[in-house]
Amino acid sequence: MRVAVIGLGRMGRRHVQVVRDLGMELVGLCDQSKESIDIACKEFGAVERLCFDNGRAMLRSTLPEAVVVATTAPSHSELVLEAARSGARFILCEKPLATSVHDANIMIAACTGSNTVLAVNHQMQFMPQYTEVKAAAESEELGGLVSILVSGSNFGLAMNGSHYFEMFRYLTGEPARSVEAWLDDERVPNPRGAQFEDRGGSVRVTGVRGTSMYLDCSTHAGHGLHVIYICKYGQIFVDELSGFMRIVRREDAYRTLPTTRYGMPAIEYTRQIAPADVVAPTRSLWEAMLAGRRFPDGLAGLHALRCLCAAHTSHNLGGIRIPIDDERIDPAQHYHWA
Repeated sequence: MRVAVIGLGRMGRRHVQVVRDLGMELVGLCDQSKESIDIACKEFGAVERLCFDNGRAMLRSTLPEAVVVATTAPSHSELVLEAARSGARFILCEKPLATSVHDANIMIAACTGSNTVLAVNHQMQFMPQYTEVKAAAESEELGGLVSILVSGSNFGLAMNGSHYFEMFRYLTGEPARSVEAWLDDERVPNPRGAQFEDRGGSVRVTGVRGTSMYLDCSTHAGHGLHVIYICKYGQIFVDELSGFMRIVRREDAYRTLPTTRYGMPAIEYTRQIAPADVVAPTRSLWEAMLAGRRFPDGLAGLHALRCLCAAHTSHNLGGIRIPIDDERIDPAQHYHWA
């Protein structure tokens, strides 16, 4: 398969690595920065004829079958639309999918119209720190998820928090119904440029069947990324940075007692899981997409985007609960996400 990669920053170069690992033919590399192109060429031994500084020109020249859009968010819409018009069969776009709901809807419609498969690089369903949690939480011993607590650091709602909206959808098997948010006044700067900004703070998500997630990513917190999965008969604690997992659950003999009897004898065990990685799950996403298995498609990306927009709308209205399809969310509102 002929593949072109647009955007050669840190994550873009990891996409190039995945394309090479999968044995696909790299027909184009593109970035507006000559420095980024030079770094990519040095890292992967690419030749000059593959390099472009204009995404549209590259797509028209190389006509790739598959395109990776790994640029900053404001250009996602334009490049995905151009890739679909150029005849790409597959497009893998970085998150967030777009900077507005309106643009995301146009991207999804265009790919549907051109019979192009659109994926968004939300990798949760391919990462052991979530697949293993899902298997444990849904076991008879733990009895299913009740809620999720995410204790994060200053990683930005769009930059990293959006992954947890997809994590919620994947782990609970239900989309979000509503979002409440209380954001910090301080903006989160982005190393990709002073023109980009994000927000930190506290967010509560409620699913359509009542499962909830509370996310704390304060702009004043500088380290740590822990998640507690609260289940009917126990809890799962994961340190995502180190890969440490701790599970505590009721002994089997006490499982059917009321939840008010929360101090029952318990079984506790720990294990090590693979810490967060971006290359392996991106490869797994490609493999699933090409094989027609389940993967995070444009609608999954739109779901995370709607959660983001609902969080901003909720905060602006005093932290009230906002359904993710609420008419008070302005679909044309653009955010300065990277």
